[in-house]
Amino acid sequence: MERFLSQPRILAVDDEPAIRDLLRASLEREGMEIRCACSIAEFEKMAESATADVYLIDLTLPDGSGLSLVRSLRERGESGIIILSGRGEETDNVVGLELGADDYVTKPFRPRELAARVNAVMRRYRSSPSSPVVSKPESMPEIETDYRFGDYTVSTSARLVWNADGAEIPLTTAEFELLCALIERRGRVVNRDQLMNAIKGRDWDAYDRAVDGLVSRLRKKLPVAPGRAHYIRTVHGVGYSFSG
Repeated sequence: MERFLSQPRILAVDDEPAIRDLLRASLEREGMEIRCACSIAEFEKMAESATADVYLIDLTLPDGSGLSLVRSLRERGESGIIILSGRGEETDNVVGLELGADDYVTKPFRPRELAARVNAVMRRYRSSPSSPVVSKPESMPEIETDYRFGDYTVSTSARLVWNADGAEIPLTTAEFELLCALIERRGRVVNRDQLMNAIKGRDWDAYDRAVDGLVSRLRKKLPVAPGRAHYIRTVHGVGYSFSG
């Protein structure tokens, strides 16, 4: 599949015609190319021809779960994913973030807010390297390494994490930003609101579970030696602390 980077490319799925029309009007006005599907089947057919910079996924679709689609898209690669959700779907929003979505927009949404969210997610992914396999840092002196902890090395400029064997650890944008937010506050206890503000730049109010889900995924992707405490420590009733 070919990836188009000259013009922002958006692929959306929503079963409401009025929402699809609003998506087109909002994003085409911003110079983005957007295609809209009304079902998962139509979405998948469109996605076969080319990937997108950002996917917009409605949670309630006529032929399946939007959450399942979020999971599938995250497993396929590193494009941005934004959930389109109705009011009252807070739990599903959190689950979507845990599955790898980068953000969510509640319907009805303001066109300018939607465009801003899409641009923010797209900037993060366009600043990331496109290759899924990277050699170990020692063989790539042009990549500056900013942090080291345990068996891991982090480059914030390349947005990469390697283990001791030089293999890249595949992290989503939210996972990478959460890791850096914790490392930058090494030795300090950071609450969930502070972490969400650090990685997303806005107040996430009741979505503490989103941070917990990201931390759980990071611990699985960044294992430690048997018997050793993990670098990310839970401070019960407060938040998290990083050591390493």
